Amino acid sequence: MKIFCKNRINLKFRDSELLLDPKIMDSSASCIFVSHAHTDHLPRSKKKPNFTPTAVCSEATARLFFERMGYEVQQNHSWSNDEFEIKTLPGGHTFDSTVAEISNLETGQNIIYTGDINIENRGYLKGFEPKKCDILILEATWGDRDYRFPSFEKQIEKAKEFILHELEKGYPVALLGYSLGKSQLLNYCLGNLSDTRFSSNSIWKMEQVHRELGLNLFETEKLPQNLEEEAIANSSPWILFYNHVGYKDPTLGKLKTKYNLKVVGFSGWAKDLESYKYRMGADAAFTISDHSDYNSLLEIVKKSDPDKIFTVFGNAHELAKDLQKDGFNAVPLKEGQSTLDNFF
Repeated sequence: MKIFCKNRINLKFRDSELLLDPKIMDSSASCIFVSHAHTDHLPRSKKKPNFTPTAVCSEATARLFFERMGYEVQQNHSWSNDEFEIKTLPGGHTFDSTVAEISNLETGQNIIYTGDINIENRGYLKGFEPKKCDILILEATWGDRDYRFPSFEKQIEKAKEFILHELEKGYPVALLGYSLGKSQLLNYCLGNLSDTRFSSNSIWKMEQVHRELGLNLFETEKLPQNLEEEAIANSSPWILFYNHVGYKDPTLGKLKTKYNLKVVGFSGWAKDLESYKYRMGADAAFTISDHSDYNSLLEIVKKSDPDKIFTVFGNAHELAKDLQKDGFNAVPLKEGQSTLDNFF
């Protein structure tokens, strides 16, 4: 088996190939795995391929894949041939996210590809539970030792206090989060703070899809295009679920001017609080990430106890160096890399 980074991540067996979160749908691959429906894990082109890809993923990912890409995949929870078997485990990153557990049937090796993960229980999300494996392909978004975060529950409680204080003063509050993942979590945890709730168009669409998938969310209305409409102008202090955009966003600017809107950001980047608030034009910010922080990544490694670690995405180089210092056999998996370290 060979592991390398070409079509995002490739696992090449003797007579077959498995693609992990591929950038290009390749008909020559035996199977693909899609960890979740964030765009950085989906194909780069929305052009429909001339075949129906066989994909191992959650039902929610298959539905969201169609919503974002415009074509369907043949969804499977597991798949196998004579050389490998793949199945999914809960990933804890988003409602739809999964981790790939791959068995090399020739060598007996067990491989875990994390995709994006979080081991912390958050709202409706059960954290990923690390599992013993021989080879760990580990995401490293927060693989820098500077990114150690407070607990989710503590940050949510602080956010509630700030939001309620502003609502009680008569100010509406915008909660910034990515349209898929973060915004649904904020709705679930903070949507009860006001009876009047609006969402940007893209977040509202994702809300409807997640409802169809069985997620219990607070209902919101689409933010009116005319910001002076009665629905928004004469409502009690409202909450707005809005895309994770910076201070130059014209809609937020108008709402700030007209209604004294308060803006609250939610991101791992809020660890650098003042810098983040400035870049986002936020009045407050809370360190809530959908990814595991540095300490959690170390915990995953220790509990997985792998013989070999490949770090991918984000701070892959930094994390691999730290793991090497701790005695682990770790290397960053780089685009186009093909060395003896990649053969098993």
